[in-house]
Amino acid sequence: MSKEKLESLVKNMEIMLSEVEQLKIHCTKQTEEVNQVVQELRRENRELTEKYEHICQDLREAKEAIAQLQDTKFAFEAKERQAQKLNRQL
Repeated sequence: MSKEKLESLVKNMEIMLSEVEQLKIHCTKQTEEVNQVVQELRRENRELTEKYEHICQDLREAKEAIAQLQDTKFAFEAKERQAQKLNRQL
């Protein structure tokens, strides 16, 4: 191999090594950015999960309250019918 070809090869290798180093730096930066986004998404997911659990609990409590109110309404209506029946008998 001639000296010129060898020097050209060395120069090309140096250029490639420089490009690889720049690519490594770029990838490292992007990895850090992706990791930050992943952490933020995980935090948001935890918050949304907690909110969802609270909403589900609120919904269960609301359904129970509605059921109790309906039971009370049905009992009241039954007492009212009974009172009307007694009034008619009097």
